[in-house]
Amino acid sequence: MRIRFGLFMCVWLLQACSSGEEKHSEPHNANNASHESEQSVTRLTLDGHHYVIALPEAGLNPHKAYKLLLAFHGSGQSEVGMQSMTRFETFSDEYIVVYPKSKEVEWDEGCGCNIAARLKANDVNFVVKLIEKMHQEYNLLEGENYAVGYSQGALFSQNMLCKHSALFKAVASVGAPMSEQLSISCKITEPTHYLQIHGTADQVLPYDGMYDDNFPLISSPRAIELIAAQNKLNLDYTDIELSKSVKARVYQSEAGIHNLLVSIQSGGHQWAFSEYNTSREVLSFFSQHSQYPFAEGSALYTLDGQNYHVRTLGNENAAGDIVILPGANKFFHSDSAWAALIQPLLAQHSRVHVIDRLGSAWSSMTDTPSLARFAADLPSLLTLLEIEKVTFLAFANANLTTLMYLADPNPDVFVNGLVWADPDILTAHSIELYQSGSVAELRAYPALFIEHVDAGNWTEKTMQRLAIERAEIAALIPANYQSNMDWAYYDLVSQQRLEVEKQVTRIKEMMSYHDDLNTASVLESAITVPVSIIDGDFESHDIDLAHEDEKSALIKWQQEGGTWSKAIAYKTGGIYYPLNNASHQLFFEHPDTVIEAVLAIHQDQ
Repeated sequence: MRIRFGLFMCVWLLQACSSGEEKHSEPHNANNASHESEQSVTRLTLDGHHYVIALPEAGLNPHKAYKLLLAFHGSGQSEVGMQSMTRFETFSDEYIVVYPKSKEVEWDEGCGCNIAARLKANDVNFVVKLIEKMHQEYNLLEGENYAVGYSQGALFSQNMLCKHSALFKAVASVGAPMSEQLSISCKITEPTHYLQIHGTADQVLPYDGMYDDNFPLISSPRAIELIAAQNKLNLDYTDIELSKSVKARVYQSEAGIHNLLVSIQSGGHQWAFSEYNTSREVLSFFSQHSQYPFAEGSALYTLDGQNYHVRTLGNENAAGDIVILPGANKFFHSDSAWAALIQPLLAQHSRVHVIDRLGSAWSSMTDTPSLARFAADLPSLLTLLEIEKVTFLAFANANLTTLMYLADPNPDVFVNGLVWADPDILTAHSIELYQSGSVAELRAYPALFIEHVDAGNWTEKTMQRLAIERAEIAALIPANYQSNMDWAYYDLVSQQRLEVEKQVTRIKEMMSYHDDLNTASVLESAITVPVSIIDGDFESHDIDLAHEDEKSALIKWQQEGGTWSKAIAYKTGGIYYPLNNASHQLFFEHPDTVIEAVLAIHQDQ
């Protein structure tokens, strides 16, 4: 298991609540810290309960799909106090954060022993309705609800986990063990990721638990073991030292569910610690276990009910934006992993987007994937991305998409020009080659191949190919660009190819490729902007490995490719960049040439 816990200096220390009978209040300094914001905050109401919504610091984009995070305050604390202490919305723009307020001075945490229980506050049902309401009113991702609580709110987050685990992807609790009453009644129905953070020197809700006639607490180690057992995890845990004063006890299942107890040695009853920034680490835990473990700049944009994954890096300038369109390599893998080096480099000059087609990376699945489908959506996507001027950089067969786009463009977007890196060659001979082989076989027996792949028979082969690709790319990157390679992003995206549903989508797109070629083959006249072409000679490798009876066709393909590419570039006012002894992965092997070609078009406008 991979655990990412950064060690940050804490900037907020807030000693909060106790739980049990009616002696509950926030420390004086906590109330003072949030007093000013209390005056101006907009509180919303649902069934007599109050809550505050915190939108991403960058602002709400109605076209983006967000995750939902609920943060429960401590006893006697307010929802605004919780917001001031945690500030989740300042650390990530992936979430819409809701800070609910308990109906009474404390939450109905499941012990049946406090004010909220006696007055039938019904906090649990309120939160269930609140989640439903948020999904009705905002563009939220299904299955991406998260909850965290502090102190008595941590006990309440456990109660929500025990009573409604199916609602949450992951839950966290900070500054609390578990009430004995809840430990007896807890019934987790859906295995759920869980993170418990607790200082070992907590004197308010003790780490080692406490005996009390009304409000007994079990220890945090017992609590995490109980929750792990409820989640059907292996109870043979692993202890990990995250730093000198931060230890983690990890339980996990074969299904990938993780439950962690993070113990802060000598830590008191507080939210953040000198060696542990709780807000960042809670979000890191949630991200690790999300279906969408986004890297910097990643987001989902919703178009006609489908989500497109887009990664955006860099800043706007007068030249407009650069949009990278991934194409297929020899294994027909085609996603934004191919931009893991070139996008950060280009982002030093402009705002750069890379867009994953439906069925790739974290974009929505589709039964009818094709370059034509993507081209039809591209004008609207540019609008969602607020692009007014664009330079397209297309790899491999993504040049077909740009041709289709130019035939029916977005009238509100000015196209500076195109850069094609090893494009599909649209001569009759080359098209015939592309449409033969695997593409022809798949089209001949579509149902048989789909059934075969859907049964998981391509997963092992895909794993082997991923290893081959990664090793080849690592060897191709020039020494002076090794430090620029975003391997974390590359691995995040490329690992998505192992999902069987995405393997099925890939072969469906290969079947559609035949028709995409026919559509694009008659669109050369639609080119009205400069097209620069980077032409590698990767075909030479195919020719060397080919049988003698195949070589003549491949040699003709290579020769026609150079002639055709040169003619397109010269005719449109672009530049032709021939590369010798080059692989097909030009984005990795020749970043200097790619940057030069893009900026020559992008900055001249």
